[in-house]
Amino acid sequence: MYDFQHIIRAFYPGAEVKFGHGGDIHFEAYFEETKVFLKFQTQDKIIQKDFVLVSDEHESKRIFGRNLYDLLKQETKRELPWGILTGIRPTKILYPLLEQELNDEQIYNFLQKEYYISEKKSKLLLKVAKNEMNILSKLEPSSACLYIGIPICPTRCLYCSFSCHEMTRQVKSLIGMYTDSLICELEKTYQKIKESKNKIVAIYFGGGCPAVIGIENIKKIFTSLFENLEKDHIREITFEAGRPDTIGEKLLQYLAEINHDLNVRFCINPQTSNDNTLKIIGRNHTFEDIKRAFAQAYEYGFKNINSDVILGLPGEDENDYKKTIEDVLKLSPASITIHTLSIKRASLLRFKWNEYEFMDKETVNNLLDWTQYILEEHGYIPYYMYRQKNMIGNFENVGYCKRGFEGLYNVMIMQEKHNIYACGAKAVSKFVYEGDKIERVFNPADIKLYISRMLNIEV
Repeated sequence: MYDFQHIIRAFYPGAEVKFGHGGDIHFEAYFEETKVFLKFQTQDKIIQKDFVLVSDEHESKRIFGRNLYDLLKQETKRELPWGILTGIRPTKILYPLLEQELNDEQIYNFLQKEYYISEKKSKLLLKVAKNEMNILSKLEPSSACLYIGIPICPTRCLYCSFSCHEMTRQVKSLIGMYTDSLICELEKTYQKIKESKNKIVAIYFGGGCPAVIGIENIKKIFTSLFENLEKDHIREITFEAGRPDTIGEKLLQYLAEINHDLNVRFCINPQTSNDNTLKIIGRNHTFEDIKRAFAQAYEYGFKNINSDVILGLPGEDENDYKKTIEDVLKLSPASITIHTLSIKRASLLRFKWNEYEFMDKETVNNLLDWTQYILEEHGYIPYYMYRQKNMIGNFENVGYCKRGFEGLYNVMIMQEKHNIYACGAKAVSKFVYEGDKIERVFNPADIKLYISRMLNIEV
């Protein structure tokens, strides 16, 4: 059902898909053992297809998807760059092919035949998969990551769908207890890490804007980490500073001290260099503030700086986006992550969609191609990729970096080959078992509920 709905929405963005009768467009699928009868009906026409499934579940899903795609292509006269691919981790389908040592042409043929993926996207996908495999090949099976979630931001961005709490007076009063709760969960997690004989190679501070809890609380968390984890195993610490209005001298000074011995990946995320757009999306800063944050980070010796950019923000056109890329390149970050705008159900943007103008999918597609070209011209390589629901044009997010600055955590979280221990409100741990079985453990999203559970108190 998920694949069925996903492919329909890719052809009809924003459409509400319901099961049963009714609506302007109606789909039906009847099954007689392995034979499928697929019907597409509008007010003035009916198109039908029938086909046979096979015993292999994955192959049957592809057969179903291709036939549905063919039907929709016939009706809409459109093709999708990513074909029938619905998964958020597209490079995972290439791993078995690369392990079989198939050549590039054979892999392209497979992707285009089995998934209807375009030639351009197939080539990008293969580049990313090879870089990911190179990173993963250097890890031991016992390698693992630790995620520390601090889902609090000064304000909520228009496009954000995370369960982030705005820094209200009430939330501010809970920060001390939240820090204590995090450390309490970390202490229990250290024991689990030890029992599993895992080595934490990457730590990621995210969830919102971690710096908002204040430098003293940040220090408490790091003290706990370094007292309980083997520092020699840690290859990367990512800190999502994010917005310049949360980056202060004390934070930079403290993280710079850690950066002397460990690789601190510091994130300063402009999203756009257009000040008017920054106001629209709910950010209380300008691009000049981003530039100052970069200058300060460089002064404190940070070399591994990441910048996030969003393609397709409300009100922006092709020139606005190209200017953003050119402005960010002048700052020379070690990595640039390109996100295609996704309209999430939980975001404010979903309810204000009609108030803004957006780029059409053809423009977005052309700009993604241009972005890859211009970033590779400047020495950046695509090293990780993921896709989301409700993205404009059903496209992709790609992380680019200068060689040697690949984000280890980003690759590990996407490929699900190693354990991910996650602490904090809304954090999700992933435990990988033999046979690629994955168990997910969810923490409560609400800060007050999280504190209550961790500290066993009423909040």
